Amino acid sequence: MYFSDKVMFKKNYTHLIFISILFVTSFATSQIKLPPISNFNSTDYGAGNQNWGVDSDNEHIYVANNEGLLEFDGVNWFLNKLPNKTIIRSVKVVGDKIFTGSYEEFGYWTRLNNGNLVYTSLSKFLSPNKIASQSIWGIYAIKDKIIFKSFSDLFIYENEKIKKIRPNLILMAGFTVNDRFIVQGVGKGLLELKNDKLFVLKNTELLAEDRVQAISNFKNDQLLIGTSLHGLYTYSNNKLEKWDNNFNNLLKAHQLNSLSYTNGTVFAGTIKKGIYHYNTNTNTFINLNVKNGLQNNTVLSSTIDASKILWLALDNGISAIPINYFAYYLNPYKEDIGAVYDMVKLNNEVYLATNTGIYKADNNGVNFIEGSQGHIWSLALINDQIICGHNTGTYKIQDNKLTFISEKNGGYIFKSIPSQPNKYIQGNYSGLTLYTIKDNNWEYRDVQNINFPIKNIVFENSYTAWVLHSYKGVYRIHFSNNYEKIIKIEEQFNKIFDNVYDLKLFNIERNIAFFSNEKWSVYNPIENKIEPFKSINKILGKDKNSIILNNNSQNNVVVFKRSDNTIFIRQNIQDSLSQIYLPTKYYKDKLVRGEGDQRAVVINDSLVFISLYNDVLVVNPKKINQNIKIIPPTISRIYVNNQPKSLLEEIEIKKSDTIQIKLKSPHLSNNTIEYSLGNNYWIATNGNIELTGLPYGSLKLLVRSFLNFKEYSPINSVKLYIKPPWYMGLWGVVLLLSFLTLIFYLITIINKYVLIKHKKYLDDQYQHQQEIHRKEEALKNEMKLNELQKKQHEIELDSKTKELANTAMGMTRKDELLENIKKELEQLKKEIINKPKLEKLLSTINKNINTTKDWEVFESNFNEIHDTFFKSLLKNTETQLTAKDLKLCAYLKMNLATKEIAPLMGISTRGVEIHRYRLRKKLNLSNDQNLNEYFMKL
Repeated sequence: MYFSDKVMFKKNYTHLIFISILFVTSFATSQIKLPPISNFNSTDYGAGNQNWGVDSDNEHIYVANNEGLLEFDGVNWFLNKLPNKTIIRSVKVVGDKIFTGSYEEFGYWTRLNNGNLVYTSLSKFLSPNKIASQSIWGIYAIKDKIIFKSFSDLFIYENEKIKKIRPNLILMAGFTVNDRFIVQGVGKGLLELKNDKLFVLKNTELLAEDRVQAISNFKNDQLLIGTSLHGLYTYSNNKLEKWDNNFNNLLKAHQLNSLSYTNGTVFAGTIKKGIYHYNTNTNTFINLNVKNGLQNNTVLSSTIDASKILWLALDNGISAIPINYFAYYLNPYKEDIGAVYDMVKLNNEVYLATNTGIYKADNNGVNFIEGSQGHIWSLALINDQIICGHNTGTYKIQDNKLTFISEKNGGYIFKSIPSQPNKYIQGNYSGLTLYTIKDNNWEYRDVQNINFPIKNIVFENSYTAWVLHSYKGVYRIHFSNNYEKIIKIEEQFNKIFDNVYDLKLFNIERNIAFFSNEKWSVYNPIENKIEPFKSINKILGKDKNSIILNNNSQNNVVVFKRSDNTIFIRQNIQDSLSQIYLPTKYYKDKLVRGEGDQRAVVINDSLVFISLYNDVLVVNPKKINQNIKIIPPTISRIYVNNQPKSLLEEIEIKKSDTIQIKLKSPHLSNNTIEYSLGNNYWIATNGNIELTGLPYGSLKLLVRSFLNFKEYSPINSVKLYIKPPWYMGLWGVVLLLSFLTLIFYLITIINKYVLIKHKKYLDDQYQHQQEIHRKEEALKNEMKLNELQKKQHEIELDSKTKELANTAMGMTRKDELLENIKKELEQLKKEIINKPKLEKLLSTINKNINTTKDWEVFESNFNEIHDTFFKSLLKNTETQLTAKDLKLCAYLKMNLATKEIAPLMGISTRGVEIHRYRLRKKLNLSNDQNLNEYFMKL
């Protein structure tokens, strides 16, 4: 994906509480109810803690802050600093200009095409001494005049000129009403500006020494004047009157500082105690302070914007309080009441069952019912009596205290029996208990044959009911005629459920229904079995995994909770068109979880109670859509690589650029914002969109809001153009064509060159092949010659070998002959007389028998034939070989037999064998290795 939604939703609504004294139903006439407070701290808006003034136009909130001018567009906060970085003390929106006042500085801001604000100084047209050491604490608009007020001077901006008025007295709060500007002059009273002069209003001298902090329009064309020490006054027809009531006495004690009035309600901000809401019609009020949700007790300024939201500029932070609303809390002062398990309404009072006791909510807030401490499981309204299922027993509430009825403890449920007036059944820790009321007195007895804890009971008919075991699932039971005992219990139905511990039991349009593991089931009386509840799954559609919080068949309104803890309401279970989702900010992190379970009680189609932890949410379903308008978001800022861009032109970026789009939406809207890149794929966003790597070409970013997942606002859009790189434009095409032409030309030249080179290569290859062929032929001839020479050599070698053998044989025969002659001569020696001559002949014979010269000749001829024999023999032999050894080796190489070797070596055949044995040892040859073969291989 080529985009990402990297956004931080800076509209951080801190703790939501409901505050108000406006009333929308008959129940409200004596009940305090409060709309949600949204708190913004310095981290949220990114500026200083102190906020001195606040004003608005149709789309923005502007706040005078220690660090500059804050701007809020409903989604994002922006800080605009003055050139001299001074504190902004006042702000006023007039038309398309935002006027601000500071120390020795005042002027106005206008919006550029890129959405940013730019400052124009007006005080620069004054000489420095005319505004020296002065801060502008108030700005007012009358017709074409803008009045900047310090404590000592008025600076009037009109027709591009500035006029200074110095009345020589201290000026406090100012106000404009019906094109009149009124300001307090300390020591004089109220002054009115006429013809650039200040005149004292009649009968306002009583305020001369007081300190007027705020002046507001009031009903019947009156002025409502707030002072810091003496509270509120009204001024009308030249008559000043002091309010004399408890509300005014409170204001005196807590130092009033700001005033706003609308639709009969006075909003009085104080220095010490937050803000008071006073209803002039009912003379009731509520105080909002740090104890019940306001983040700071010092209200420095306030205003009511076009969306009827009260904005408070606080000494530490900013708060916003809607005036029109559809829901509120019953516990405005945040009493620690615990988890609420059940609720009933009697007259104009609401009773709450909690895990800490019973509480009554009325005009005095939420108050504990004495003696009710402990775990309360249920409350039931029976004939204007409230029956309480307490952990210690069963009671009725009478005269704000508990009256004992029975010792049956753990009353989970208390119901009337169909078609049985004055008879009631209770499910409790020990089973079922039958109650009968006679003459306003309660009688009771245990129902026999059932003895397990029962959390709920739903009647199928007058004598058949379904009960829910606290832990083991559901049972179908049958009562006796007098309801005093159970005559039959059917317990085979729990096999269908994956988990019976979280099982819930309902009567839905006369169907016995069950909810477990986010699945609905229903009892089929014809087949006497439980099966999937297909019809309700079809009715609920994508919300089929939702559980019903109320089980009151007397009213059509049904309250559901989805698996993601989102609550929605239908006027009728089958009426999907009436389905409305309650914004999660009203109950986030407040739902009851655990054994008591979440519960809703429907009083009528305009009044629904939803139990919460430590409170009860009261909702008027009919007013939800009336108070929520689906307004499309608009573009607030566009940044490309962190540089602002005009909102009036098509945004042109590169593919590698990062574009940030900041959206704006109505203040505190319950709408969800989403965007699309024109591909029908919508992505939810909190108002800040970051995109990168977008495809080339024109693109339209679409934004819209939706409410309750079904109603969509009109679509707004911004045009984007992702520039292709230069090489994808006209010059890129020209360059590409030129490059292709060059490439074609180069290919032609290269091909021609390649053909020439190839022809030369083929010629060279032919010559080379011819040369190789010649060499191969020469090699073949040389090999043939070598073969012939080898054969000739072998023939010569064979001839020489034979010659050598013949020589050896000749030597042997010669020696044998000479030996025989010698023997004969030795014999004749004995007979011949001439012995000397015979001795000479014997000596000649001895010299020719086996002479060394004969051996040397033999060895020379042997080496000529076997030139490497002795070298190889000596190399492969570790033991030193003697001359005799070498002779024997040579004879064996020639494959001479022992008999043939013996005369050559002058020893006997036995001597040759012995010598052969010793030679074998020297050569390290095994006994099975043939000695002749060994030498033949060398």
